[in-house]
Amino acid sequence: MSKIVVGVDLGGTNIAGVLIDEKGELKGSKVWPTEAEYGPEHILRRIIELIRTLLEENGFTLNQLQGVGVGVPGLVNTREGRSIISHNLPGWKDIAVAQKIHEEINAPVFIENDVRMAAWGEKLLGAGQDKEDIVCLTLGTGIGSGIFIQGKMFKGRKESAGEIGHMTVEKDGLRCNCGNYGCLELYASGRGIARRAKEALANHTSSLILKLVNGDINQITAATVCTAAKQGDELALKVIKETALYLGIGLANVANLLNPQRIILGGGVMQAGELLLEPTREVVYSRALPLNREVEIVPAKLGEWAGAIGGAMLAKMQFIEGRSSLEWVW
Repeated sequence: MSKIVVGVDLGGTNIAGVLIDEKGELKGSKVWPTEAEYGPEHILRRIIELIRTLLEENGFTLNQLQGVGVGVPGLVNTREGRSIISHNLPGWKDIAVAQKIHEEINAPVFIENDVRMAAWGEKLLGAGQDKEDIVCLTLGTGIGSGIFIQGKMFKGRKESAGEIGHMTVEKDGLRCNCGNYGCLELYASGRGIARRAKEALANHTSSLILKLVNGDINQITAATVCTAAKQGDELALKVIKETALYLGIGLANVANLLNPQRIILGGGVMQAGELLLEPTREVVYSRALPLNREVEIVPAKLGEWAGAIGGAMLAKMQFIEGRSSLEWVW
């Protein structure tokens, strides 16, 4: 009888799940709406039902399920399996995620921050699987990261390492929600790109960006800017190039600090592709110290499935292979 594990990625909009066997082979996947507006208990029921549905639709039973790995947005306590808080999920505060899921499926459950779980996905099966020292960044509404040193994830003394999005890149910049000023997140995240595009449109009313949203400036997103840039819109290209400058400054600092072999960039902002990547590389290679310019800067491979895949692979390592987390976390 096959042994299987499930990985779940909880997002504010969708919940994604994958099922893999003891060989690491994908046996099923599913994504459906989170329905976060109905509160924490409803979300937990959705996760449990997703796990059960994945098993049933792919011919497996709960008796074959060896464990589950869940990526949760926001602050988490991995040792206790608790989600401390997630601002994208209404009412979500101090939730015993692992315990509540375990009570329903009778299998061990562990949780991790969703961005770190996505980083694990890329490290084990994506763009980072052939490297030991890598940094994975998710450029979405905000900016999060996962740092690997000699093949192990570095989380810091209180699991708060890797807040690259709150690195200062503009000394007199805007105030961030974190209380700092000039954070990278304010300039290179999806939200930051949209804000700067709206500001720039004050003097460029003929931009394709406006046409894409039928003149409603409030509907502009980073995706809108990326679409316009790919079609050669001058303003959009300017915003993307400016984004590359800020991102490149941040990544040059990361390269100098950690000397990674590879930096992997994922998230919605990467819809811009090489329009963002190439000028970002140029900034990094012009600002980093000579030995640190050897870092490769590449796009992520797993897309929206990275977090679920990371959760499943860690569940396999822990609950099927019996490996201690001490083997893969500093």
